Amino acid sequence: MKIGMKKRGSVRAELCAYGVKIAAAHLVAGAGGNISAREGNIVWMKPSGLAMDEITPADLCGLDLATGRQVRGDKRPTSEFNMHLGVYRMRPDAAAVFHTHSPWASGVISSGVDLKPMFAEFIVDLGRVGKVGYITPTTEALADAVADEARDHDTILMVNHGVLAVGVTMRHAYFKCVVVEDAAISMVAASVVGRPRFLTPRQSKELLALDRVKHRISKMERN
Repeated sequence: MKIGMKKRGSVRAELCAYGVKIAAAHLVAGAGGNISAREGNIVWMKPSGLAMDEITPADLCGLDLATGRQVRGDKRPTSEFNMHLGVYRMRPDAAAVFHTHSPWASGVISSGVDLKPMFAEFIVDLGRVGKVGYITPTTEALADAVADEARDHDTILMVNHGVLAVGVTMRHAYFKCVVVEDAAISMVAASVVGRPRFLTPRQSKELLALDRVKHRISKMERN
């Protein structure tokens, strides 16, 4: 489905539903994290100061993608609005950008240890994984760094901050958020009881070459 082709209003309702899912998965706390979805030239964003599981379609803020000006909604958008807009401008294929403060993933990312693939889901679901060092949140410097990393990456690990997932659908972005958290938990568990065994580049390449994996990726990218 092309970006902007959904029934009017359904994008906002779906975005709010994924906010509930993200909160239920314990990927944010309080009013933390921010999510957005593109509908044509408008980017709908979570408002500032509200928890993921309490936002309604009427609460969402609509920003013009080209100008960044708020054109819909009366609440103030997330303080990271420039980060979201930068990713959409860099990635015309993006329909959703989800930013979480996932506790396990954020902890591993910020420990000085690289989060690496132990299981197929990491390779198949996360796409190209990138990393951004610590930059003060909400700043133009962070927005620019994340947009630049998003040029060639789909899941971005932000040191001392969290995770950002770029999806061609909202489901696509959400799967990345939950899978990266699961990968972090598994890595910590393996480190506690022994030494993690990571998939090699060759093993990763073999996975991506499988027809069943290609079908799964294709299915995830469709609503």
